[in-house]
Amino acid sequence: MKLVTKEDLDVGDMKGKLLERVPLPIGRKEFEYWSDRIIEAAVIEAEKDSLKFSLAAMLMHLGPTEAFKEDAFFVLQLRKAAVNQTAHSIMQELKEAKEKKQAEDTAHTMTVGVGGTVLEKKEF
Repeated sequence: MKLVTKEDLDVGDMKGKLLERVPLPIGRKEFEYWSDRIIEAAVIEAEKDSLKFSLAAMLMHLGPTEAFKEDAFFVLQLRKAAVNQTAHSIMQELKEAKEKKQAEDTAHTMTVGVGGTVLEKKEF
């Protein structure tokens, strides 16, 4: 029995050559050509070296029998990684803003009287 599982990569602007199975790169020259092609199709504003690093990591995580793959697969993975990075950054900003507000809301100055007793709380 042979199981054929194929992701539907025909979404958005994924058309034509991007959907054809092509050999994955072997050697630096092939990697450079392949990664430049993927990065150009992904249309993501980021440092090229960072995108190439991500693509290299994606290649490393493919199964042992995957020597051919559609460019659209990697274009969509790069875009999704950019989406994740954006979402994570926004989550961090919101969390830090909330923590800062909580710290400001709970910050008090105490006026200490004779014998170390608190006379009053003063809000900032």
